[in-house]
Amino acid sequence: MNQLQQQLHKLQEGQKQGVFTRAHTRIPQAFRYCAITYLVSGVVALSLGSYYSSGTSDSIVVFTITRAAMRYYIFVGVYMLLVAGLGVFASFVPKKRRRLVNVYIGLVALVTFINLCVSLWLWTGTLNINDVYGDYWRQSWSGFVKTSLQEKLGCCGYLSPFDDPVMSSTTCRDSKTRFGCKYDVVFYAQRCHRYTYAGLIVIMLFGLAAMATGQLLVMECEQDVRILKSQFYHFRKRAESNANTSLADSDSPHLSLQSTNTPDHDHT
Repeated sequence: MNQLQQQLHKLQEGQKQGVFTRAHTRIPQAFRYCAITYLVSGVVALSLGSYYSSGTSDSIVVFTITRAAMRYYIFVGVYMLLVAGLGVFASFVPKKRRRLVNVYIGLVALVTFINLCVSLWLWTGTLNINDVYGDYWRQSWSGFVKTSLQEKLGCCGYLSPFDDPVMSSTTCRDSKTRFGCKYDVVFYAQRCHRYTYAGLIVIMLFGLAAMATGQLLVMECEQDVRILKSQFYHFRKRAESNANTSLADSDSPHLSLQSTNTPDHDHT
């Protein structure tokens, strides 16, 4: 009886603390590693966005071409840091794990969907619809950006050396330069956009892995709860059954004593 009471008390305490009753699997570890990887990915995304948004001479050209994407990298990096921090915290808190992991999965799914939309939008930037880079060259890009592109790509002007050139660059001062920068600029911008949305695709893959391990962990937590309830019910029934048996055994001597003390009316 005392042993059953101890087991019942142990199950009650385990249910309060959220302790698993069966042997630990590798799913919590896999979830924690995926959350840490997601955290590192957020740091990388934030670092890239911050570097290319800093306005240094090495990064200003790439930032000018992919301005919105680099700003989005800053946003998604901060978002991933917060969400991954929640995931790592959930992996160490068994009592609230299932609820926190459900929130974590929802937040990761949200940013994964946004990343997909932004990736598709960046992909359209590689198509050069209606010669959008020509409009950027003539209306938006600064003289420093155009000079850097002319010297980097070895060209002058956009369609030709007579189409909005920056004459301070060495390529425009060179009389042998007879072609513009249109195709080189388009190829350079397409390469920048490819790298940008490829990075978002990698982040999406990490997000899918984080959601998959999170869902497996939620399923394991639900199974642990069912096992705890089943064992709790089993030991409680055994304790009640043993208590009833002990009570019946304690009452039986009084019943036999009463039966022996009862007079026999048949002999009278």
